[in-house]
Amino acid sequence: MLVWRLLTGMGASGVVPLALTLMGDLFPYEERGRPLGWLFGAMAAGAAFGAPMGVIVESFIGWQALFLGIALLGAGVLALLLPYRALLGARQVAGRMSFRGVLTGYRGLLGTGRGLRTYGYVFWNGIFHSGIFTWLGLYFSRRYGLGEVGIGLAILGYGIPGFLLGPIIGRTADRWGRRWLVPAGVGVGAAASTALMLDLPLFGATLAVIVLSLGFDMTQPLLAGIVTTLGGKERGGQAMGLNVFMLFTGFGVGSFLFGEALLRLGFGPALAIFSAVQLALTLAAVPLFRAEARSSGRTG
Repeated sequence: MLVWRLLTGMGASGVVPLALTLMGDLFPYEERGRPLGWLFGAMAAGAAFGAPMGVIVESFIGWQALFLGIALLGAGVLALLLPYRALLGARQVAGRMSFRGVLTGYRGLLGTGRGLRTYGYVFWNGIFHSGIFTWLGLYFSRRYGLGEVGIGLAILGYGIPGFLLGPIIGRTADRWGRRWLVPAGVGVGAAASTALMLDLPLFGATLAVIVLSLGFDMTQPLLAGIVTTLGGKERGGQAMGLNVFMLFTGFGVGSFLFGEALLRLGFGPALAIFSAVQLALTLAAVPLFRAEARSSGRTG
């Protein structure tokens, strides 16, 4: 099962960076917020919707049939996308990049203040949101005694903000810039994780999950928009690949770190640690992203 999970990750790992690179090709920087909002909104909604639906459907048809159904749906999506494959093959590849060239590209991407802070926040964003989201099932089980279906429905709200507000947030970033939205999004995440520490009724905890998702939708698509400008035309794909690497590595690290803190200290202290770091990064984001105004196209 672990081998199949690894192969699945390898197969799916190219989807997000290719989609983000395509957004960079199709839309100028001043107009990328809205399509990136749709993209990340769909990702968040899919993850939040898939968790409860998987649990509910599996109880009727079994996990083998569930996996088969997902494979068939994936094949159907592939068939729908085949007419548009020319969008991903329009560029002519000049030649293979050497290993030294790859390292030089990464050094260039991380060698500027703008690149370093952007990738740093992408990495922490993955740690923070995945660390909490991964353990929400156990959170609702221990605190509210919910079963599998109840847990799935409780975390379903995680996909609502991205699905409904993602394009609006992106359009706001296009119009006013990202210098205030990114710090505000980091702060919204800190507020949501702090609320989960409190003795809330079930409805309040479910609402906190929705707010937590809003924090992700106010940060990750906007950070991805900045990343689309870092590599230029020649290294746009490498810039997006590094972005996805940072994000998904953060996902794994966050799940591990929160689980370690949870097992040793409990939910309250684990949430307190993540909230404190998130709050500190909220304050730091204000000066760090002050140059990300609407007209920002700088790479320094």
